Amino acid sequence: MLKYIPLLLVPIIFACDGESAAEVSNETTETSCIQPPLEGDFVNDVTFKIDPLVENNLETMNGSNFTIPANALVDAAGEPVTEEVEITFNQYHSIPDIITSGIPMSYDTLGESYTFESAGMFSLDGTCNDAPVFVKDGAAIAMNLASDLGEDEPFNFYELDENQGDWTYEHSDSPIANNPRFEREKYIPLKPEPVSEDAFVLDIDFDLSNYDELKVFSGIVWEYTGTDDSLDPRKNAIVSKNRWTDFDLEPTNERAYEYYMTMKNKTRSFTTKCTAALDGEDLDLAMAEFEIKKTEVAKNMEKIQKPFIRSVKISGFGTYNYDYIHRVAEPAELMADFDFGSSNGDKDGALVVLVYPDDNYVVNYPKSQWGSFGIDTEAHSKLIAILPGNQIAVCKEDLSDCFGKEKHTFKMQVLDEKIEDKNALIDVLATL
Repeated sequence: MLKYIPLLLVPIIFACDGESAAEVSNETTETSCIQPPLEGDFVNDVTFKIDPLVENNLETMNGSNFTIPANALVDAAGEPVTEEVEITFNQYHSIPDIITSGIPMSYDTLGESYTFESAGMFSLDGTCNDAPVFVKDGAAIAMNLASDLGEDEPFNFYELDENQGDWTYEHSDSPIANNPRFEREKYIPLKPEPVSEDAFVLDIDFDLSNYDELKVFSGIVWEYTGTDDSLDPRKNAIVSKNRWTDFDLEPTNERAYEYYMTMKNKTRSFTTKCTAALDGEDLDLAMAEFEIKKTEVAKNMEKIQKPFIRSVKISGFGTYNYDYIHRVAEPAELMADFDFGSSNGDKDGALVVLVYPDDNYVVNYPKSQWGSFGIDTEAHSKLIAILPGNQIAVCKEDLSDCFGKEKHTFKMQVLDEKIEDKNALIDVLATL
């Protein structure tokens, strides 16, 4: 049975025990298991220069912040660090983050091997004069990690052994709070909805030329979406007894194209709540604009405050992951092959990535695992491959064509443009 352990890409973390300086100093230096598939700088790193002798409160643009206590850092010999320390903080919150990170996503437990999807990861490291520093015994870093998800799923917290490539389960408990600086209108664009079949429609027509987001539509139907009697035109006689000459719209930022509509004349006014419910070509236009906005927001997500803050104390530097176990009820399992056309010479070095955008998780398939390819038959998915030299290939065929087959060869289109930064990858995913 194909098993996934997807973590709805959420930035979440919990307390875990870091290695002591003595333990680290006795380890043999090994190559890190973190191997990014693309060449270049794709990480969301922020670097801070701190004085280790004083308390340091450090913050990033998306709302994450953490505190390093005074005199909490030591060198490999366990001696206090007194000179300037460089702290590097990386966050991984999105599908492009996970794809480009190179962080291994496999996890073995109870004799079973799972694909491990991240619900949010971060890494925190410190150096002094290019040598690693450590958190001394008894001290801890207070982390407040900005997060995309609240308590919707039973998340667990893991710590990565970067030398062995193994994840160690720590626990599944962390305080969660709403981020008071979160602005929903900047976070994720609202998806347009077609007019409801049983909608109460307001027979209103007025000039929309001052509203750029509405003037492109040819036939707007205003659907009443309020729930309070004071907003309901059917329950307020003032509406039908007056002739309204002016109209103002104020976005609610709760649904796409939803507004508080204020009707006015010289003596009275009435405010209702309604949505520009679209259909036909207008709905198609709105959906196209929605996809453009989604891509724009994705490219600026590192600068946007997230809705939740998860607080935890960690006792060591390292890489951490928060996830939940997700099992695919109806998987299609098969031996897969991939045709890259004239680029088939690079096939051995290809990393195939199966992306589930609605659930915000990915599954990686290096060539050694193509014989046990699996795809969720009940979820929308996209298929790409990363080739040597930052080349990327996409699959534009109907992925359901492989359902019910023992073997299937996916036709991959190698794109002309190389992936030079994360925004380029975001653009590619948006076209599928």
